[in-house]
Amino acid sequence: MPRALDAGKAEELTGIVEALDNAASFRNIMREAARVGVFKEHKTLRRYLDLLVDGKALRMRTRSVGSVNLQQLYTVNSRKPEVYVGLAALRRYGLNWEIPETELRRVRTDFDGLVRSRALDSALMASIEDCLIREFHRDIGRKSGMISFVIAIVSTRILDLPYLLRRADEMRLGITIRLLFKRILEVVSSRETDVAASVFMAVREHFLKIARQYSQSGLWKLIDEKGVGNFGFRTVSSLSEHEIIMAAGKQLGVTG
Repeated sequence: MPRALDAGKAEELTGIVEALDNAASFRNIMREAARVGVFKEHKTLRRYLDLLVDGKALRMRTRSVGSVNLQQLYTVNSRKPEVYVGLAALRRYGLNWEIPETELRRVRTDFDGLVRSRALDSALMASIEDCLIREFHRDIGRKSGMISFVIAIVSTRILDLPYLLRRADEMRLGITIRLLFKRILEVVSSRETDVAASVFMAVREHFLKIARQYSQSGLWKLIDEKGVGNFGFRTVSSLSEHEIIMAAGKQLGVTG
């Protein structure tokens, strides 16, 4: 896999382009980036510039300078890049539900969100963690049922937990998303269940394995922290065992 990009370098590169103004050609950007120690390789610079253009943080135009290759000139478009979230993005990340795949929404993000994004046709898809927090926040406001999709993924997949929780704190969901993890753990740790035993045991085994990995890596303690914001707290606290187990079971393909 390609090495992860650095949000700080993406932001610093944007500042270099802004400072160069009308002289922000690829060659001049490379020279200045090397001088200040941001980049030393053309290939690396190209990856960052392409990402910033795809995320609408930069614009790129070409002009003829009398040589075979056209000169590429860059200008700053926005300090708030664009990425896409929505059901189609969650399907791309493996959501195992029969839902329309066409629902995508363009949202503004920061450089952290940009460098974690993935190519989606001619646009950029937000990271799975950003997609989940966005859908969680949207569902609480609209009661659209998307919380089931969030449960389905967080209960069956290892995520970048520190990043997920940080994003939740930023959107005032910090207390609520931590409660969701605790609620799932509480449900699967129960000795009694009202759902089919085969479904319950499959979900139990899968989530306990995930929780164990978080704990062994020292990350579960982040869930035990207080967090910032309790938007949607009542929605999560009222989730039933059936809702949690069936959402996770459907994602695992064990509900029949």
